[in-house]
Order: sequence, then C-alpha cells, then structure tokens
Amino acid sequence: MNVYWTSVEFDILDPSAYEDCVGGFVYLFLNTRDVREAIPRIEATIEKEGLKISQIEFVSPYDDISWESEEEQILYDGLAKEAKGCEAVVWDEIFAYELKDEDGDEKL
Repeated sequence: MNVYWTSVEFDILDPSAYEDCVGGFVYLFLNTRDVREAIPRIEATIEKEGLKISQIEFVSPYDDISWESEEEQILYDGLAKEAKGCEAVVWDEIFAYELKDEDGDEKL
C-alpha cells in the first residue's frame, strides 16, 4: 500500500451548511494499492460530506514532494504520514468559494 494524494474540486449541495459557499477544493491523502482503488474511495468520501465532485484534478503517489515553504512541507508530509497509518481518507483544510461568475470560474 502507498500513500496517494489528490486535489478535488467540488460543488456544495447544501450551501447553508458551509456558510453559503457553493463550491471549493481540497487535498485528500489516502493509503491505497493504486489509483483504481483510490478513485471510488475519493468519490465516497466527498459524497459522504454532502459534496458533489466537479473535477478530480489528479491522483498521484505522494513521494518526495517539495513544497514552496517549510510550513507547507511539514503540513503535507504530516497529512501523508497520518494517511499511511490509517484506513481513513485524510483531509487538508477545505478552500471554499461563495459564487461562480458567468464563465463558471470561482470567486473567493
């Protein structure tokens, strides 16, 4: 089993539960055999939270990733380590947005 990470963009099905935000994105970390096993787990995790996936940007092994700052390095390495030691999908902080413009792009 390996730790994989993903970036998921989602729509919020009940905006009142998320301070009237309508969508967002999040990094998730999970311990799994491969991408084929990861995607259904990602989908189930997002749906369980009352969210609808609009895009899975990538699913990739979390291997020796270099981040721009030491703070980010510590944060994401820590989330990956947590995922390695458990069966649950580990969430980073959700970045939510309040509305989309006419082109469908988010406005924070």
